[in-house]
Amino acid sequence: MVEDRGKRLGQNEVLFREVNERLRELGEGFSLVAEHADFVCECGSSSCTEQIRMTLAEYEGVRSDPKRFFVRRGHEILEYEKIVEDRDDYLVVEKLPGGPAGIAIRDDPRS
Repeated sequence: MVEDRGKRLGQNEVLFREVNERLRELGEGFSLVAEHADFVCECGSSSCTEQIRMTLAEYEGVRSDPKRFFVRRGHEILEYEKIVEDRDDYLVVEKLPGGPAGIAIRDDPRS
């Protein structure tokens, strides 16, 4: 059973992922004029409003695994995730087995 904090974090991250999916769709519409797009940090904080700029290809690379999210440096929660990539402006984290990982997979908007 996922503890309350882990469940809340997982739900917040899924919400941010859904917002980013809509931003990706908009970005694809403008791909002829814009190589990069701004996405929202996918950390577990419901009050985070920071943006992360990346190419659509970079976004798709992270989204290819439903357990992976991108967050601002310092927004990672090592109790629930591990850092798998350290990029210039952000980190790619992967949810640890159980807890929020199950929520991320179950509620993946692409599944």
